[in-house]
Amino acid sequence: MTDVPLPTAASDPTPDPTSGPTTPSAAPLNTVTWWELPVSDLPRAQAFLGPLFGWTFSSFGDDAEGFAGVHHAGALIGGLYRTDADPSAPPSIRTYVNVSDLEAVLTTAETLGGAVRTPRTEVGGDMGWWAEIADPDGRWIGLCTDNPPPARDAGPTGA
Repeated sequence: MTDVPLPTAASDPTPDPTSGPTTPSAAPLNTVTWWELPVSDLPRAQAFLGPLFGWTFSSFGDDAEGFAGVHHAGALIGGLYRTDADPSAPPSIRTYVNVSDLEAVLTTAETLGGAVRTPRTEVGGDMGWWAEIADPDGRWIGLCTDNPPPARDAGPTGA
């Protein structure tokens, strides 16, 4: 495999938005640049995912009842779409959200009506940890982190 250099600000300047249609160039080609999560109830999904990941939502396109844009730190990062598909079926594509505090997100997911499907599990090879939750509909969402688990309190030492 050959390493392909990524564009830099100097080699890939931001195009002038007044010069007509442009092609996004910030993301490397042949990578996932957008995602959409299926949900059966947009307001319920927003009430779960918003506090869990700090996401905000907006109407998107002509289908405000069927689709919502997902924002983080002011950027549109993905979407939610309403579907009647079976939420308990395994996903055909797994989505993982990188989080700082895996245990806090697992606890918050349960507090918000979700469930922990797989607790913190080491990926192996110094690649971090992953876990999996289910939203209130039962749909799977993966979590990942590079941060090690919190140190366990060893309790009082004997005398």
